[in-house]
Amino acid sequence: MTFKKLKHSIEAGSRKQASEPRRLSEVLNEYFAGNSPLARAYRDRLFEDIFPHTEPCCELKLLTRQPGRLNEGTMLDGIIARDGDERYVFVEKAHEKKVTTVRRNPVIYSGGCINVHRLADGTLRLEFNRPRFYPDFSFRDFCLAAAQELLTIARLLGEEDSEG
Repeated sequence: MTFKKLKHSIEAGSRKQASEPRRLSEVLNEYFAGNSPLARAYRDRLFEDIFPHTEPCCELKLLTRQPGRLNEGTMLDGIIARDGDERYVFVEKAHEKKVTTVRRNPVIYSGGCINVHRLADGTLRLEFNRPRFYPDFSFRDFCLAAAQELLTIARLLGEEDSEG
């Protein structure tokens, strides 16, 4: 068996090495920088209504949602406004805050047949779960299981209500 000796003309760790993984953004940038018809059409459409503009010697104030300097390559959504002759302010787009929801009627007991909710005024509300009937689990079996759970709930929560 003969082996073909490969020439290693590319240094290890080089960005040009074909077997080295690359980011998708690098591959797309390289592709769209080419002269293929798709790349040219993409560039023409992308930059159709964009005009380059450079402000020399201007002061830019960033109002961001994270403290500290931006990392290199970080992109932010927001609005830039001109304050004065050489002053600009960038305000990062305020995304909707995720509000933690407070459950109005929290479940204090969750069983197979019955759930118990505590209302805002402190009273208890029982809720029957939807039964799943099988050939060996009939309506009668559900009622008996629910009765057992009611007795368990009465033992667990009965003492709590009699104290209050």
